[in-house]
This record gives sequence, C-alpha cells and structure tokens, in this order.
Amino acid sequence: MAQHLKCSTQPIYSAYGKMTDLKDDVYNLAVDYALTSMKEGVKDAANAPALNLAIGGLHFAKNEKQLFRTVYLSGHKKYDLSKEKFIGEEMMIAHLRLRGRLSTVEEGRLRQVLKKLMIYLIGLGTMINTSTMELSIEEATDLIRDMYEALLLQEGISRP
Repeated sequence: MAQHLKCSTQPIYSAYGKMTDLKDDVYNLAVDYALTSMKEGVKDAANAPALNLAIGGLHFAKNEKQLFRTVYLSGHKKYDLSKEKFIGEEMMIAHLRLRGRLSTVEEGRLRQVLKKLMIYLIGLGTMINTSTMELSIEEATDLIRDMYEALLLQEGISRP
C-alpha cells in the first residue's frame, strides 16, 4: 500500500494501528458499495423488490468483478449466521416485506428464504463473474426468478 502511494508506511500505521484495521475498512467500503450497487441496479416494477435486489447482485457480479470477489469470495470475513446477519440481510428482509404476500411472514421464515436465495445468487454471480459458465444476465435472471418463487412455494407462501 505504501509503495503504491509512494510514501513510507508510517502515515498508514499512524492512521491505522494494525494492517487488519485497514483491511477491515476497505472490506466494509466494498460491502457498502456492493449493497448500494445492488439496490440501484434494477428497478423493474414487475418484479418483487427483493427480486430486483437479487438481479442487481447479478449485475454487480458481472460489472464489478474485483469488488464482487472481495466481498463474496475473498474469505476476509466469516459469518456465523446464528450470531450475526449476512451481508445486506437487513436490507433484503426489508425488501422482501415490501410486497403484500411477504409482509406478514415471520422473520425466521424470511431469513431461511433469504439464506437460500443468497447462496444461489452468489453461486450464479460467481459463474458470471469468473466466466465459468456461458450464462447471460437474462438467463441468470430467469434462474433467480424461478428459485425465488420455488423458495416461497417451499415455505408455503403462494402467489396472490
């Protein structure tokens, strides 16, 4: 970092006591950018708001390759879902509740739907991000939409 900035390491250590603190701040900035990007990425009124966020995640994976890898593939932070919320969980749950059929669903059930949807989304996003599979955003969007509906059906939440 200091070499890239063409300065000594002293200013960095003055601002950050430990290098891990700097890495944590950079990671948190990447997460904030990812969430903003997902929220602003797709605004299709025909989709449920949570589905728009998931599709925004696909676009983030495609358009922000290094940041996607930093947030979802670096292993920088390990989440214990029994003790803490996953990346963007509160935002996703709020968006799940915006539509009528999910507005009264118990939070534990919503968290289960969200967890499964995020695992699926990160998997698809990784394939798009790394070009592991020829998969267009449109195809991945259809897959996310199908998974979203299947997860809701599995939880007994039918279409209105």
